[in-house]
Amino acid sequence: MRNRCITIGMILVILAILGCGGPRTFLNANTDWTFYKQLGVMPFENLTGDRFAGEKVQSAFITELFLAEKFQVVEPGEFNAEVAQQVKAAGMQPGQELSLEQIKVIGEKAGVQGVIEGSVREYSMIRVGQADYPIISLSLRMIDVPTGTVVWMTSFSKKGGPNFPVVSIGETHTLSELTQKICHQVISDFVGRAF
Repeated sequence: MRNRCITIGMILVILAILGCGGPRTFLNANTDWTFYKQLGVMPFENLTGDRFAGEKVQSAFITELFLAEKFQVVEPGEFNAEVAQQVKAAGMQPGQELSLEQIKVIGEKAGVQGVIEGSVREYSMIRVGQADYPIISLSLRMIDVPTGTVVWMTSFSKKGGPNFPVVSIGETHTLSELTQKICHQVISDFVGRAF
């Protein structure tokens, strides 16, 4: 009986580990990450039904960037004003995708070495059995301002719910809680790989 309990416990742990996928990440191996003292974060593109999803995820992401203590982040209002000015100067509609060259110009005018842009692809609650759990999916990339090239890119999807099958330990029930967790995980992965 004891061996059976140990075996079942090991199977649950293995299933939990296999279910823990991290971000899919590209990191330019030739990049000197100490060069990036100040970053600007573009307004996140929102591809979901929640009209504030981009703003919510961007805010949590910026908070995690500050907590990482590796970069200074330009105040979002100032940086958003610089983005809006570039969009207007280019005769574009708000929400239209900017080229790498346009992002480079925004970064130069804002005095940053890197610009991060993101897309929230999924931000909703889904039904699992008799409970509702959050699901979030996002893509991010960082552009080197002097060269206009992508130096970091990642995509990550995460669903709330229990961490262990059958056992309700470590459940995530809200979109805000999952937003914080996913942003923390993405920044931790980025900083861990870059530094």
